[in-house]
Amino acid sequence: MRVLFVSPAGGLGGSERSLLDVLAALGDASPALERSLLLLADGPLAERARALGVAVDVLPLPEALALLGESRRDDAGLAQTAAAARAAWAALGYSRSFRREVGARRPHLIHTNGIKAHFLAATIAPDLPRIVHFRDFATGRPLTRRLLPLLGWRATVVANSRAVESDLRENAPNLRTRVVYNGIDVEDFSPGPATGALAALAGMPPPAAGTLNVGLVATYAWWKGHRRFLEAAATVSNAARGRPVRFYVVGGPIYQSPGSEVTDADLRAIVRERGLTDQVGFVPFQTNAAPVYRELDIVVHASERPEPFGRTIVEAMACGRAVVVARAGGAVELFGEGRDAIGYDPGQPGDLARAVLELTTDDELRRRIGIAARASAVERFDRRRLGPELLSLYRELVPSE
Repeated sequence: MRVLFVSPAGGLGGSERSLLDVLAALGDASPALERSLLLLADGPLAERARALGVAVDVLPLPEALALLGESRRDDAGLAQTAAAARAAWAALGYSRSFRREVGARRPHLIHTNGIKAHFLAATIAPDLPRIVHFRDFATGRPLTRRLLPLLGWRATVVANSRAVESDLRENAPNLRTRVVYNGIDVEDFSPGPATGALAALAGMPPPAAGTLNVGLVATYAWWKGHRRFLEAAATVSNAARGRPVRFYVVGGPIYQSPGSEVTDADLRAIVRERGLTDQVGFVPFQTNAAPVYRELDIVVHASERPEPFGRTIVEAMACGRAVVVARAGGAVELFGEGRDAIGYDPGQPGDLARAVLELTTDDELRRRIGIAARASAVERFDRRRLGPELLSLYRELVPSE
């Protein structure tokens, strides 16, 4: 069977790293499967996919289409409508190139991994069977919500959580959906010793003995909760009962859509205003995230809106870290309250600070949760299950191959 994967982004955000896990798992489960990847933007994803034996080509989106986005903090109004019109016009010319690239690969099936890829494949190659790997909520995305019914023809829509599946069914009841949770490499994301490298990466002096490291690992998408994390950090710093605590913001911008991300300058200004300059370190995006988690005693998931899945949560759990999770969306499905993670009310820095303080002041609780977190991640999110699950769906759509 020849499967063509299509991704609109070439960076290494959560969606793209999850795609790499899919490619790896399928290669292990079925070496005869022919995997090719068409990227609609260049970036490090191409090199990582080629290292897995995947044939990769890049067909960059026109600028008007690449810059179109619905995940803005502000209300774009007429400006967003005008941007959508420009993108639609650009897509008309781009469709010929896209159709030619798809035809050259003669795929039996297309597996799309991103909203722009979903709709391009559905409209330009509607006669080919498709797996539509949906990793976002349609609610809150006006254009996506209106166009969802287009995805149903000859397609199975794979949701990465029950929350995403429920949202899809609410907005487009006729879609054929399945839930396949993301998987990770639990051998790579595993417990291990800290080296103290995080302070150096942040340009900070080594911490005092006994310092606890609390970190947020996330892209700079506005809704990932960086501001709330820093507000909670100020509260924890004042109430840690003499226990030294250092905070890290790990990540950076990866998307092109205007208005979709916070800026480094904004976050550093908050740190100065809160008097946290000596306690907060900024670490740029790290291609290899596992060593980052091992440096952290507590990992915070701070998303302000419901998370479709929450890959950072699972990665940190697999590394045996104590994780604090915003109780909303797909993230709720990933942990057992007080057993393998601690939950809090999303968007509430006071409740986030309460959860972090609970872990900073109770070493035994932190240790116990870390051990349980590792066991849960191995049992539920080992990526080796992805290959058989997806191959079964492929064969439903293309039974003769």
